[in-house]
Amino acid sequence: MESEIKLVISGLVYNQTVVGTYGLILSEEYGNRRFSVMIGEPEAQSIALKLNNKKSPRPLTHDLIKTILSVFDAQLLKVVIYDMVNDVFFSELHILKDDNVLIVDARTSDAVALAVRSDCAIYIKSEILDIVGIVVEKDQEKDETTPDVENISEEELDDLSIEELNTLLEIAVKDEKYEKAVILRDTIKRKQNNNGSK
Repeated sequence: MESEIKLVISGLVYNQTVVGTYGLILSEEYGNRRFSVMIGEPEAQSIALKLNNKKSPRPLTHDLIKTILSVFDAQLLKVVIYDMVNDVFFSELHILKDDNVLIVDARTSDAVALAVRSDCAIYIKSEILDIVGIVVEKDQEKDETTPDVENISEEELDDLSIEELNTLLEIAVKDEKYEKAVILRDTIKRKQNNNGSK
């Protein structure tokens, strides 16, 4: 029998290989495995806004869906990542309406964005996590030598390697320091162009 494993959101990381995408990092709640789901920028911003308790001036799509569920007296019970085909995750919404549980297919990015707004749990089928899960030791999760992204100068950025800049970019995005993230991204592009022209 298939079992479901509860997940928690560990972070959002800007994807350097595909422009305009982010890696949504999900970890098992009671374990040390994690994996990444590639999502678009609008969904990443939607998730980040809610995680940081910030509100958009007007309702975003996921806010609207939550409101519609409420208006029709329906409740999102849980989100389940139930399959993966060609590195694409498939998810479903389990919605309670009039004592019936309705299951609706959804993109994983939309499902997670709706889950964080509805304070409902996110699960993954255990056999899927067995395939995609990467074991992360606790001491790997926090790097004590991580530099202060906020206070690093542009001159100091020029002295860093592309790998170090990518690490800082991930931190900046995770901490919602988008202005710094843009500077880091531009510095990486400039260095890559300079390397290519040599």
